[in-house]
Amino acid sequence: MKISRLAVRLGQVLLLFVVGYYLIYRNLVLNWQALAEQQWSFRLWPFTASLLAVAVIFALNSQIWRMIVFALSGHRLKAGRAAYIWFISNLGRYLPGKIWQLAGMTVLARKEGVSAVGATASAVIGQVIHLLAGAAVGLYCLPAGLGSTFAPLARWAWLGLLPVVLILYPPLLRKILRLVSGFRGRQPVEVNLKLGDIAVWFVLNVLVWLAYGCCFYYFVKAIYPQGGLSLAAATGVYAVGYIVGFLVIFAPGGLGVRETMFAGLLTAALGEVGATVTALGSRIWLTLAEILPVILLLVVWGLPDAGRNDPEPGRQDE
Repeated sequence: MKISRLAVRLGQVLLLFVVGYYLIYRNLVLNWQALAEQQWSFRLWPFTASLLAVAVIFALNSQIWRMIVFALSGHRLKAGRAAYIWFISNLGRYLPGKIWQLAGMTVLARKEGVSAVGATASAVIGQVIHLLAGAAVGLYCLPAGLGSTFAPLARWAWLGLLPVVLILYPPLLRKILRLVSGFRGRQPVEVNLKLGDIAVWFVLNVLVWLAYGCCFYYFVKAIYPQGGLSLAAATGVYAVGYIVGFLVIFAPGGLGVRETMFAGLLTAALGEVGATVTALGSRIWLTLAEILPVILLLVVWGLPDAGRNDPEPGRQDE
């Protein structure tokens, strides 16, 4: 345990070095004159519209997870409660490690009456399908000119998606769920999961990632309108940068890693200074898109467990 904690701390120190040196010192401080000479023209309306659109897409994404919960557990969550669970648990990404988001989603779903295995499986499967769809969109949309540095990695990344696809094959997935439930000392889980279900969830997540890319495109235009970034390129940059930031386990919320990826991929289209400023601004943009819905949901529903009892076993929300 001590070794793993030490590894996390070393990773976080390295992360601070990358952010401090590469993004701030190398790209901004050393290019301060070029930064001052840029004709910056921040556009409020595209920024606000893209921010609100991302928040809405987050909410739609929570409803895809709600569909997965129903398919795996037979429990029909209310749309508002599904959004509440999704947004609150999403804050767990800002803690070191990636299990807190899934753990929070599982705990809150169980308090709504979802079975333990169903809650855990829906959280994990929903995340896997979301990342798989994002990786496919990112690798397809990212132009060779922007991703030239990562071109060899991108070629191998396609091969890395194949094992994930196999795991999602319904007969194999059902066996995995039965095995996991057996390890937990529970009655083996039987779910009527079909290949069509997986396909629908995957397609919906592809549409979500395409919508994210569109929002990111207008965010870039709000920050740096003179840049020559296409809609397809923006979609690829967002998907690849976001997923890489998510997969680096020692970076809370992808902090530093995501911005570094954005800056590196955007440099060809926006220039070094424009790409760095845009990458750093994206942290504020996405954080606001995550926090504002949480504030609204907390006003409506309150803090988790505040005045709310666990539902009776087997109770179904209509």
